[in-house]
Amino acid sequence: MTASHDTRLDRLRRPEYTGENRCLPCTVVNVAIAAAGSAAVGALVAVELGALVFVAALAAVWLRGYLVPGTPELTKRHLPERVLRLFGKGRDTGPPPVIDAESYLLSADVVVETADGSDLAFAPAFESAWRTHLAALRDAADAGFGDAGFGDAGGTADADRDDDSPAGLAPDGTRPAAPADVAALARLTGLDEEGDDLSLRWRGDAAFAHAADERIGHWESRSAFLADVAADRALTATLDDWASLPLASRSGVLGALRLFVERCPTCDGPVQLEERVVESCCSSYEVVAGRCTACDARLFEIDLPPSLASER
Repeated sequence: MTASHDTRLDRLRRPEYTGENRCLPCTVVNVAIAAAGSAAVGALVAVELGALVFVAALAAVWLRGYLVPGTPELTKRHLPERVLRLFGKGRDTGPPPVIDAESYLLSADVVVETADGSDLAFAPAFESAWRTHLAALRDAADAGFGDAGFGDAGGTADADRDDDSPAGLAPDGTRPAAPADVAALARLTGLDEEGDDLSLRWRGDAAFAHAADERIGHWESRSAFLADVAADRALTATLDDWASLPLASRSGVLGALRLFVERCPTCDGPVQLEERVVESCCSSYEVVAGRCTACDARLFEIDLPPSLASER
């Protein structure tokens, strides 16, 4: 009897929407609908029937993840972004930029208009300096400098793996960056490795930087990290005010510069733009990403401008 009972329940369950896959906003919306419907039944028919309807609705939400069919699609279309953020489901757009990156780069002659005036590109002098710093980083990696692993598009050097965990992974799924990576991060941010408790850890191809318990930055790939390190060194050498800018401003400018990278900083493969849809249970939005066609490293990902998204 127990096995048969469990089998019947299993037929009702939707594992893609329950357990660890359960979506809190969808659950809250459905429980609210169940409560409103049950209250209406209780008021119009009988309190006992309303309570029974509410218990049945909660059982449906527990087993299936939702009460109303098509809830994931409904929340994607109708649940405001500000509501999703209350449950940690919305996109983190970050604070507004302190300075306008494009205006700053144009006024500093770091980027210039293309010959036909239709786009922007690296100024020749900046591109030359940027490539020089990239070459120095790659040469340091080839020479085994600090086991930096700069030449690896997706990971850190084997020497930095923790032998007590599979493939050097910590319990949270991250692995520590090589010492030379952390040194480069310290120079990039202007923070002290020891005094500011600076750390850099990789999760898959992405890197996350922390100062003590505060996350101060992340990169989509080692290629993105290299691009920023080289650009920071080129800007430090040519712009008097660069080092005095707040870290958030410098981070925004460096991220904007990656939009103009045409060759992968790691393997020198061509970087192409691609449009894709990023989906979760509750939201769906279109982005434009820059990705190396040779090593598949992603350099940036930005929201597709509304004017373009509306044309699709």
